[in-house]
Amino acid sequence: MFKDISSDDRSIKTFKTYKKFTFTNLDSGSGVFGLEGISGSVHNFDTGSAASQSFGVYNSVSKSYGHPWHTWYSAGTFFKIPTYFQIRNLYYQYDNIPNPKSTETRYPLYAGGNWSRKWPHGREDSGWGTINPRKLGGKVNVITIPQEYFGEEIKPYSVKILDDSGEATLDLRDDGHGQLYDNQYSASFAAGTPGGSPQTGSVVGNVFYEHGVITITDTGSLYYSASLKTDTDGFSVAFESSKTSYEYQYMCNINEYQFTGTTNPSVVTGRSGSIYIPQGARYIYDGKLKDWEKGSPDYQNTIDLVLPPASSSYSSSYNTGNYYENFTTHSEFGTYVTNIGLYNPENELMAIAKLSNPIKNDKDLPISFLVRFDS
Repeated sequence: MFKDISSDDRSIKTFKTYKKFTFTNLDSGSGVFGLEGISGSVHNFDTGSAASQSFGVYNSVSKSYGHPWHTWYSAGTFFKIPTYFQIRNLYYQYDNIPNPKSTETRYPLYAGGNWSRKWPHGREDSGWGTINPRKLGGKVNVITIPQEYFGEEIKPYSVKILDDSGEATLDLRDDGHGQLYDNQYSASFAAGTPGGSPQTGSVVGNVFYEHGVITITDTGSLYYSASLKTDTDGFSVAFESSKTSYEYQYMCNINEYQFTGTTNPSVVTGRSGSIYIPQGARYIYDGKLKDWEKGSPDYQNTIDLVLPPASSSYSSSYNTGNYYENFTTHSEFGTYVTNIGLYNPENELMAIAKLSNPIKNDKDLPISFLVRFDS
């Protein structure tokens, strides 16, 4: 018994869900790292002598095991010069280059990050003259957030970085437009004052929400070592992850005199026989034993089942019966709705809604069921 659900009775809505995370510099096993990038020459770059940072457990293999001497850190080693150029090339290289074909559009649009979130805090998107360009000197501190934690993106306005490595605790936050500022000077920053020292409310870094990358680009003494300490007197970063969820809603309507029949075998007379498949039954197809390691077989019919020789409780015939029981003709007899199945166009069962109590399907009255679920 099937019935199509019209497009007017179907709806799919999206909504955002968020989850808060907090990591410290001691949680490097989670993939949250505080890295330093420094500009320099990459000519004849040598990993053996290049400045780097390592995280995790130190491991080594000696020649006594038949291998050349090899050492590594379980969480990885990050080189400072490649880190700098990766950040620069992804997010900063093109920021000060004007677009020759437009005075309002950044150039080029394919550079990393969402360019619509580049405006000073509290201002609407407008022309070229009010853009607060990203700035990068010869050094950058980077906090990495794995996608398994930030989901689709870090929620704007949710980033909070506390750093205790200096004389005073830094409190850095994002403005929802991809800019990181010192909360101690938030009043002047909220006024939209770009540039200058921290006392005038400048941007001290950026947040690239879609990539889980946070940068600290201000090289002043307040921020020079922010997020780089690896001992207990280090940093913490709090943020909220984002995920798009979907709400499905289907109105299932039963009109008068619809679905009044029943497929329950208990209302049929003359049923006889049984089909019993005991444990140990094997499946034979085309005269060959089915290889169970290749997956469950598709049975053609019950004769394809060959039972253990000792079994004698198997019947290969079944009489479905031809007549309904007399009580089904009574005027008060009716069917009950207990489950509602939702099928795709290929008649594949996709979801089942189970009612808390059976609902009688009165033949003289229409009835509707609203099925709603999230994913």
